[in-house]
Amino acid sequence: MHRLTFRSSVSHFEDLVIASRRISLTPISECFSTDIYREFTAEITRYMMPPPPKDISETLEFIRSSIEGIKRREEFVFVIVDTEGQFLGCAGLHARESSLTPELGIWIKKSAHGSASGREAVHCLRDWASENLIVSHFIYPVEKNNLASRKIAESLGGAVIREQEVLSLSGNLLDEVVYQVPLVSSF
Repeated sequence: MHRLTFRSSVSHFEDLVIASRRISLTPISECFSTDIYREFTAEITRYMMPPPPKDISETLEFIRSSIEGIKRREEFVFVIVDTEGQFLGCAGLHARESSLTPELGIWIKKSAHGSASGREAVHCLRDWASENLIVSHFIYPVEKNNLASRKIAESLGGAVIREQEVLSLSGNLLDEVVYQVPLVSSF
């Protein structure tokens, strides 16, 4: 992975909270391990690269790996919570292909589907990154049949730049469309 570059110095990313009217994004931590383990199910991961965890130790390893990626500035992984602190899912920004074109990612627990929390979280993350990171645009890969996630990309002004077949870590063949999402123009 590549390193994400800030426009100005950021001293304590670990304390960062990105908030909107209905949700907050906070850096991932082990205190959410039970929620992530319980909610990151086979149904949720149907259109995603990673498989659901087999046990809590895999969830803890994912969290530890994410924290290390944050420390190296290769990615920023957040937990999404509502205004009452209830866990909703996770969102991330990953410098996979390039630090100038980081990849946006999201998953929302089943019981929160349809609440527009995923859309709000990705908008918040894109807006924060547009203001604080040196990037040219964002990448948002999504399985063609995942219409809810495609609507998120399109609500961000995303346009399909390529289509590809990708084998998920669960062994499922994903028929992906990759969106290019522009920066927020006011920054």
